[in-house]
Amino acid sequence: MLKDRFIPARIFKLRLWNSSPTFNAPAGSNTGSLVLIYSPHMRLLRYLLLLACAASAAGQTPPTYQPQIDTLADRLARDIQRLSQPPTHKSALPPRILVADFPNQRGQSNVLGQRIADALADALQTRLSPNALLPRKQFQEAMQSAGISPDDLRKHGVLAWQAAHTGANLLITGRLSRTDETTTLELTLTHPDGDQVSTASTELTLSPDLAKLARDPVDWSPDPNAAMVCPSPADTKGAAPPKCTLCNPPSFTEAARKAGWQGNLLLKVAVDEQGQVHSAIVLIGGPYGVGEHAVETVRQWQFQPATKDGQPVRICVPVEVNLRYY
Repeated sequence: MLKDRFIPARIFKLRLWNSSPTFNAPAGSNTGSLVLIYSPHMRLLRYLLLLACAASAAGQTPPTYQPQIDTLADRLARDIQRLSQPPTHKSALPPRILVADFPNQRGQSNVLGQRIADALADALQTRLSPNALLPRKQFQEAMQSAGISPDDLRKHGVLAWQAAHTGANLLITGRLSRTDETTTLELTLTHPDGDQVSTASTELTLSPDLAKLARDPVDWSPDPNAAMVCPSPADTKGAAPPKCTLCNPPSFTEAARKAGWQGNLLLKVAVDEQGQVHSAIVLIGGPYGVGEHAVETVRQWQFQPATKDGQPVRICVPVEVNLRYY
């Protein structure tokens, strides 16, 4: 019988991540600590651990729609690269592209459309120059900070103007539609001024669980420190809108007057329970500071407040401003 022998061992701590162990864990990720006894006689345990890590990495499979997204990215990348070749009248600046969320067939922002837009942006980033894509998260944070909601971006012209205002010179928009068991993604590549570059569409391979996400709204919580914080649509549904009682029209800035500029602006105005303008922001602006000048004027407006069930309520409303020479 062999006598028991003491085998020298050393104790070390192995930190496990959900993703590949060669990357640093992001802040807030799920991590765990496992204390192992290591010695030369524990090769089997080490082998099993390596198998477990490999299985975990293999579990990071791409979504079922990734092949279709890659094909769309190939086509869009060629269209974008073609713009930099003369003769193209808008090729003076390098491309700076924003991929917007893809609403469902009802025009609603949804989780599936957000995920697919993220996947398309990632795929394009590997095919274009490093700074060609405007980070989608950066754009969303800018909108939240300004008090602009997904519903605001659905209004005609708002998304294009905000995209250009944050530095984009190309915009990729799209829509998800579902017929029977088929989900189709239709895309449009445009300049922010509406000049269309190309279109594309594809049928997506989706599991039933993924397809259901097209009905789930995106979690786009308003920033409590935003320039404007509005009540939820559910709180103001059915409310009678406010009525303007003292609303002097905005005027041109001196620079706009000298340049002969005229056009339409769209503002978003928060009116409180007393009919006072709590805040106002620009949804669609213009050059020469006309948008900011209009906001200063609108902040002096007075309203008969909105009412719901006979009680005054706070509400946010769009206000269109027409600046014209007569």
